[in-house]
Amino acid sequence: MMKKGCFLMILLLVAGASWGGYYWYQRANKPPQWVIEKADVGEVRQTVAAAGSLDALTSVVIGSQISGILASVCVDFNDTVKANQLVALIDPSTFQAQVDQALANLENAKADERNGDAQIRNLHAGLANLGADEKVAESNVKKAQAALTEATRNFRRIKDLGARKLVAAAELDTAGTTLDSQSAGADAANAQLGAIAFKRQALEAQIEAAKAQLEGSQARIRQMEAQLSVARINLGRTRIISPIDGVVIDRKVEVGQTVAASLQAPTLYTIVNDLRKMMINTAVDEADIGGVREGQEVTFTVDAFKGRTFKGKVFQIRLSPTAAQNVVTYPVIVHVDNDDMALKPGMTANVEILVDKRENVVRAPTRALFFKPNASLLPANISIPPADQGTNTANLWLGGRRGFPKPIQVKTGLANNQFTEIISDQISSGTQLVVAQKTDDGSKGRNGASP
Repeated sequence: MMKKGCFLMILLLVAGASWGGYYWYQRANKPPQWVIEKADVGEVRQTVAAAGSLDALTSVVIGSQISGILASVCVDFNDTVKANQLVALIDPSTFQAQVDQALANLENAKADERNGDAQIRNLHAGLANLGADEKVAESNVKKAQAALTEATRNFRRIKDLGARKLVAAAELDTAGTTLDSQSAGADAANAQLGAIAFKRQALEAQIEAAKAQLEGSQARIRQMEAQLSVARINLGRTRIISPIDGVVIDRKVEVGQTVAASLQAPTLYTIVNDLRKMMINTAVDEADIGGVREGQEVTFTVDAFKGRTFKGKVFQIRLSPTAAQNVVTYPVIVHVDNDDMALKPGMTANVEILVDKRENVVRAPTRALFFKPNASLLPANISIPPADQGTNTANLWLGGRRGFPKPIQVKTGLANNQFTEIISDQISSGTQLVVAQKTDDGSKGRNGASP
């Protein structure tokens, strides 16, 4: 009985070993199976991905050019404002006093000008009157000179007659007295004329001094006018107005707060223009910027609206690169319509710029271009054609789910992570392409070696 049991156990072991050997033999010689996908006809889009933030097309920071205490804050967050609308008021009392002071200084300067002008007119009138006196004095000098000449001639004549004893000595004395008198009269007339000339010089000097003083008064008037203009400008600056139509998105001040503009204009408000038109300020890597053009279509998403895709267009590519951690990017401005006002300033946008696309073209799954079976599995009659260097060529593997696929070389066009355009008559819609090799457990797993 024991011998019979041992024999049965040995028989079972031999049968198990035979079955195991057969199983592993079958498994080792089982042909590989492939994961198949089909080529089709459709669209291939090439995009550039970037990230950026939404902002208004026009954003204005409103500040104050003067220092003072805020007497009134007229608008608040989210308020709609119009251009030239009052948004804040700085206490104007100090600035009104400066205007009044400047106006008073101007009036004083104008009064000085009027006085100076009147003084010059009076001096000119005195000079005119002196001219009349001068003419009389000149006439008197001429008369006195003529009388002196006559007295001199008469004295000489009588003196000559006296020497010949033809006239009395008393007559000679009278002629001498007359000559002395006329000589004194001539001296007096000349002295009077000289005094008038001296007075003329004094008046002319006074006129020149008065003119200089008048010019100084006129210069002070211009100075006071400038000071008045500055004072009025500063008074006007107490009224803070909005330069644009828009919406208040930020307010940084309260009533009673002191604003100081000594170094830079303090920020009071930030106002943005119509938010129905917005922009995305994004940065594109230097490796991708060559394909970006103005006018290209843009799609983007924001975290606030998951599952919704928004559209825009490239408006501007700025030539001001930014380098950070050896990565160079270029600013790209995208214009966006926001008719439903869903988008808000500051939102992060995940952007895709459509740089190129092909429609109604034969396309293959991009991963099919990267499939390559293990060299150990290649039958002896199959060789992999070498790809041409510097050309858009790639190898695809054709075949059914069983049997070994056949490699062909094709020319490729536009590509993205999902599809690649195939420019080859050998591939058409429905062509079966190997994209991976099934694993032993039947799952889709192996792409083989990448080319």
